[in-house]
Amino acid sequence: MESCKEILETLAEYLEGDLTAEERATFERHMQDCPPCDAFLKTYRKSGDLAREVLKNREVPAELNDRVRSFLKARLGLD
Repeated sequence: MESCKEILETLAEYLEGDLTAEERATFERHMQDCPPCDAFLKTYRKSGDLAREVLKNREVPAELNDRVRSFLKARLGLD
């Protein structure tokens, strides 16, 4: 079984549909077996939904987007 850290490193690719069928199955199996990771995924999705709602019709500068991604990866230990 993949570790939580390894699974969460593929979170963005999972949400963007960029995983292979095997990687997607591994990710989804881990979510079924790991309540903390599943809760994180649900919270992450909800946060994204809320941010999109607040920011719709507003353009976010690419630099800000990159900085936020870098910050989140660092906070999650995904560097």
